[in-house]
Amino acid sequence: MPRFATSTPITALAVHLLLFLGACSEGSSNGQAPPPKEDLEGARAAYQRGNAQVKEHLKTPDHATLRAAINSLEESVRLAPNEILHRLMAGRTQELALNSEAALAHYRVATGLGHEDPLVWRRMGTLALGLGDLDQARGCFERALSQQASDPELFFGYGCLLDLEGELEAASQAFNAAIAIRSTYDDAYFRLAKVLRGLGDEAGADAARAQFDHWNRVEQNLDDARRQVRLHPEDAQGVRAVGLYLFQLQRAEECTDWLQRAKKLLPRDATVLECLGRVQSGLGQIPAARANLELAVECAPGSVDPLRELAFVLAKEGDAEGALGRMAQALALAPGDADLHFQNGVLLMQLQRPDAALEAYALALVNDPDFIDAHLGQAEVHYGANRREEAIAAYRRVLAIDPSNAAATGSLNFILGEGK
Repeated sequence: MPRFATSTPITALAVHLLLFLGACSEGSSNGQAPPPKEDLEGARAAYQRGNAQVKEHLKTPDHATLRAAINSLEESVRLAPNEILHRLMAGRTQELALNSEAALAHYRVATGLGHEDPLVWRRMGTLALGLGDLDQARGCFERALSQQASDPELFFGYGCLLDLEGELEAASQAFNAAIAIRSTYDDAYFRLAKVLRGLGDEAGADAARAQFDHWNRVEQNLDDARRQVRLHPEDAQGVRAVGLYLFQLQRAEECTDWLQRAKKLLPRDATVLECLGRVQSGLGQIPAARANLELAVECAPGSVDPLRELAFVLAKEGDAEGALGRMAQALALAPGDADLHFQNGVLLMQLQRPDAALEAYALALVNDPDFIDAHLGQAEVHYGANRREEAIAAYRRVLAIDPSNAAATGSLNFILGEGK
């Protein structure tokens, strides 16, 4: 899971898209009267029954169970039409049954009652898009974007809408935003490739298509590994493969379960231990992450990766000297590795040592002068130290290498705008 000194400004991109296209949103009202008191008990009973039936259906998919759940939840909203939770559950269940119009109607009532969850607005946008109501889809997506800028599915849906409306440049920005949040998003790469071809960017389209092919292949390999483990539950290599494919796809919680299982079968597999430690670190399970990464270092003493990851975990624990010591060990093993010097710079920034970070980024650039993230790291240090001209120069170096770089473009425009 790569670390960046300066990440793509997703929030700024969401705002940019809305300003670029002109935001529109749907109104909501809160003026409806509460349901009759005598109906609430029956509504709750129907809701609880429907909720249990949905869980049963998800565990063992069955049309009859799903139909029974729909009937129960429709009864709950008939008895208590203004109960938001009942409306949401009824809408979600209608989605499971692919009844888009019914699902959208329930969500519309819930939002009209004042429910402002951006996930619901995103679902409404997706449903409206599938039904061909592009105006409603746009209103729903933009309502969600005004509240939430870290949902890859939201940017993907918005990109599909923009593509259908022929706004290809904005669509490419939306798909890139989805990918920046979830780098394994195969469908977003597929749609991005299509849009870029429409814009005449054949090289970009080919690169996006290659990413789609890669992640689609990982998904297929994961399915194959799961089938193998279903047939042979104690196959250590099969369990390991499932865990590692999930790690590649960044499905943290499920990945943790499978790698824990693999660890029991292969207790000194350094790759399993390292990946498990990295996932646990991302989930905030720092003591467990440290234990697994230290064991990975012990099992593979000449490997750079577990040392690097252990350094970041130690930094999270507040052990600055330990973190720097482990990173120094890694650098001693790979002194010419530009990315490792860059990661050292990121670590030093986390430890609030910007001058040392600047030196680390410079060493990365000695080994790879076109290393964009290292240039961005230098720009961040300079800007943080109020060295405005040096920051501008660093961002311009990035744009000389990659004129379409969103992080450099957004940050440079922001700095230049400050001086006006």
